[in-house]
Amino acid sequence: MTPKRLGLSMMFVGLSLPVLTAAAQPDPLAEPEPEPSETPILAPPQSTGSSAGSSTEMVDAPPSVQTMPVRQDRTPNVGLMWAFQVGVPIFLDVDRSIEKAGGDLSFFAGADFGYFVVGGVMGVGWNPVDVDGVVVDGTTLSGRSPLHRIFLSLPEVRVQIPDLKVLLPYISGSFDMNWWNFRETAVACGFYYCTRFAVYRFTPGFTGRAGMGFDIKRGIHLDVGLRYSFTGKGDFFQRSRWWLTPYIGILVRRG
Repeated sequence: MTPKRLGLSMMFVGLSLPVLTAAAQPDPLAEPEPEPSETPILAPPQSTGSSAGSSTEMVDAPPSVQTMPVRQDRTPNVGLMWAFQVGVPIFLDVDRSIEKAGGDLSFFAGADFGYFVVGGVMGVGWNPVDVDGVVVDGTTLSGRSPLHRIFLSLPEVRVQIPDLKVLLPYISGSFDMNWWNFRETAVACGFYYCTRFAVYRFTPGFTGRAGMGFDIKRGIHLDVGLRYSFTGKGDFFQRSRWWLTPYIGILVRRG
């Protein structure tokens, strides 16, 4: 290299060195870059909603454990009721010298729903009839014979007050199916023999009842009351008949 070229090169390097040095130094007016942090910056929890005019964000609390509602059993409490009664039927508007007061036995059973009971009654009854000197179709009768009755009361609907400690008052009504017999018989014959049997004839009727149970022990009651019964003519009577029956018995409630 000639001395002339060497001198030009040295001059170029000398002029470029201050510019390169200034470019390598940081700008004092520039903002410093933030240094990376080892701890990550977590964003604040976001609120699902905020009150109007409030700048504070609320963080929802974790949902609490809810207690499941207890399902109530709506099945009604159904108990049982049954009663055995002894009554004295007394026919109304009859000749007392001919038709006397009699007796009957009845059994009641039903489903007890508390304030009302639905059930039925079955029983038998009889009333002595004195026919001495009575003339029927030109024939003079004699002696005393019972007037028999078989009855089924179904349904009987009873309304009662069950919350009293000692007493159990009630009233009821029922449709009656009555079968009557008075000295009427018929003969039936088979292959080898004949037999005579009583003939019962049907009449429809109705019975209303009012009674009171007196608690003796654990649902067992002394049952006292009065029945008023009516029957139509049907196949037996020639006119409607009425009778009263005072009764006493034992009534049992369970359930």
